[in-house]
Amino acid sequence: MASEFPRRLYTKGFEPVPDKSIGYYADDYRLVPALKSALEEDEWEKIYESPLGVFLKFHELDFGWASRLVHHMLTFQIVCKQRYEIWSLIGTTPIRFSLHEFEEITGFNCGYVDDLALTDLALEDDTRAFWELMGVDAESGPSTTEIIEACSNCSSWSRDDRLQLGYLGIYAGLIVATRPGSSTNVNHARLVMDLKGFKEFPWGRIAFQHLINSVKEKDLSKNIHIEGFVQALQVWVYYALPDFAAEFGEPLPNVTEEPLLLAYKGSRGRKNVKANMLKQARIQCCVAKDLADMFPVWDDDEQDPDIVKIVNAFHDPNFKFSKNHWPLEGVLGAHIVKSEAGKRSLPSDESSRKRSRTASASAASFIGDEGVGVVATMKAHFDQCFKTFSTKMLNGLGSCEKQIKLLTEKVESVERAVEELTTGSAKHTEEEPTQQQGTGSKKHEGSNSEKDDAPMKANVNVGACESVNAPGDAKGKKAAVNEEEAPEPSICEIDPKTCDVDFDAVALAKNAKAREAAQLVARATSARHRQLAATQKSPFLGNSTAKAIIPSSASHSGRARGYDPFDQTGVRAKHTTLMNFIKSNPNSSIDWYYILRTPTKWLADTHMEAYINLLRLRLSKHPEWFVSNRICFLNSMFATVWRRDYEEFKKSEPNADGSGKLLPPGAYSYYTGELPIYCQTKKTWAYDVDSLYSMLHIREDHWVAIWVSFVTKHITVWDSHARTKHASDEQIAEAVEPLAVMIPYLLQTCAPDDDKWRFPYTPFTHSRVPGTEIPQNIQSGDCRVYCLKYIECHALDLPFPPELCDKNMRKIREKMAAEIYDETGCKGHDKLDATGLDVYDRQA
Repeated sequence: MASEFPRRLYTKGFEPVPDKSIGYYADDYRLVPALKSALEEDEWEKIYESPLGVFLKFHELDFGWASRLVHHMLTFQIVCKQRYEIWSLIGTTPIRFSLHEFEEITGFNCGYVDDLALTDLALEDDTRAFWELMGVDAESGPSTTEIIEACSNCSSWSRDDRLQLGYLGIYAGLIVATRPGSSTNVNHARLVMDLKGFKEFPWGRIAFQHLINSVKEKDLSKNIHIEGFVQALQVWVYYALPDFAAEFGEPLPNVTEEPLLLAYKGSRGRKNVKANMLKQARIQCCVAKDLADMFPVWDDDEQDPDIVKIVNAFHDPNFKFSKNHWPLEGVLGAHIVKSEAGKRSLPSDESSRKRSRTASASAASFIGDEGVGVVATMKAHFDQCFKTFSTKMLNGLGSCEKQIKLLTEKVESVERAVEELTTGSAKHTEEEPTQQQGTGSKKHEGSNSEKDDAPMKANVNVGACESVNAPGDAKGKKAAVNEEEAPEPSICEIDPKTCDVDFDAVALAKNAKAREAAQLVARATSARHRQLAATQKSPFLGNSTAKAIIPSSASHSGRARGYDPFDQTGVRAKHTTLMNFIKSNPNSSIDWYYILRTPTKWLADTHMEAYINLLRLRLSKHPEWFVSNRICFLNSMFATVWRRDYEEFKKSEPNADGSGKLLPPGAYSYYTGELPIYCQTKKTWAYDVDSLYSMLHIREDHWVAIWVSFVTKHITVWDSHARTKHASDEQIAEAVEPLAVMIPYLLQTCAPDDDKWRFPYTPFTHSRVPGTEIPQNIQSGDCRVYCLKYIECHALDLPFPPELCDKNMRKIREKMAAEIYDETGCKGHDKLDATGLDVYDRQA
């Protein structure tokens, strides 16, 4: 009987567990507001009341995306060979998601057309002209980002052109809903030139096709992004489980005629979702139709015989599904949850705490022949469990041995301290009469130094004694009085109110020692340390101080800011001083400062380091100018070296607990604030520093600025060519990956044992700020200047101002050159703090 119907996709009870929320691109938060601001009120109403206006109404709901709900429904799938259908299993009842259900949920036009791809649609002159108006390539469909940018420039367009732009926004951002920067299908986009035909086209079929294709190709055991109108999947769950929807979907009151898409508010962050789904008794398996009309018509799809059996069973009034029809094992194998080494395993997949999971197959891997039954499945599962338990027990015993050894050493240390203390107490009692007979300045007999001779204040009571000699005084000394005559030492009682000992300082010292021990291990395993020559210590030898700058206005957060990075006050005088210096030292300075002062000239690494050093100097002298004193400016070599050595890091073999991989040279010195050398901060990352600023080289011809936050565990990228996508999202991700992976690894490696739980190995996330939100470099050659100014403005807690533009580039560069010379005394030579580029010294 079990062979009559399709098998489960995943073995029951071992479905992939969601690590992160499912990502999606539909309903970009910038799109609808941009469209609404670009269109006139009557134009907006026209689109709002059209068949495609459902998307705009849905946007107004502020629908709550329930990623876990959708993920569970997708992991309940059974095998379906049809391209445009999904079948899932709730209990013993199969439910379907096809074009029929999508049409029922959304109310979109999903009718059949002969040529859905519109292969014969030609490029007309008016189409070409409109594409040029939008700033889009005539052979490509507009992306969501391009439409958002066009919205800011369409105020002078005709009414029809703005309406066409509005409909294209719905098509790109809600119907197709691909990556914001990806082009859409040009043939479908060209339909907008005929507004009547555009509104009558079966866009529901296009939306469903994009969504189902994206879902079918995803591996649910990984973190995924789904293209298309993904919210329809969540409403499908509400449609199939009406009682569940009434309890958890936040249904809107008095909604009768609207499509089901507009009947729910949605819900985020519910616990026990899976259990609540599986206990539902009332299930709506599919849209009811005649048997001949059960399967939607698609030109490139064929019916799956096993799915046909399910549909026939639905139309048999005497048939009832039972658990015997659905074997437990799935065709993709079991995804068994493994807890991270050294951490507690959590029993429920509904826990809100994030855990590390690896999908591993059992001995039978649940993929074998159809004859593999429940017994073989459970046997393989138990074998895996026992193997896991054995590993955990061995690890636990090893950990216990380490703890016992550590406790033994601590007890011995305490015993030695008590012995020295009591011995010193007895000796002091014996020597006190002798001391009273001599002068008050007489030193203890046998003392070796002034430090050992100095008596402690009478603030520690030991029996009847009023003071205790330092433990070092008793070492190697012979008692002046016979020990038999000395009083029996009693328990040491310390009064914190009268004691001069700083117990907080003692506790801090104890933690510092633990941290230092962990960092020594990190230095031995990761920091390939080099010694710099004396000439490499710092090329900036100036000793002039930064001038006091009067705060002029409020910062981005409302606090008084330190200075205006674009203020030209006093620049002329500083620039004159610089030019006089260059004239007197032409050989060493003229070329270096000429490049720095000239627009479109590519800055060298030494230019960037010089300005970063200027910011480091200002931070050290005036931390109140900046957003916080818990920030750090890093030179360009930091990211360059880390990217260079990332492959070596990945190839190095870790220890059993994941530690021990080889980090880039100088990693420990960066972590402790010993690098960069100029204006060393001596501040430890994540303890004394919350944020890092640096620059990143992309595509061998472009630089971007980065802001690394230890608080949010996120890397923000500011790209002066983000609007033109000179560097693609994939190239940005590839460049950021070494930092996103190795920075948390360094934090975990160097943290004390009792603090390691705060710093998991999980890579940092990253994002690139859209080009519409930051000043952009149009002319080529100034990207490094933009990087430095992005960093400076953000560190000062200032919004990026319109003064940062190509038009003002000469003034900006001349101000940078004048201030570098005035405040750091940089002579303009080409020496660079090249820490990390020398031959490795592997001694710890």
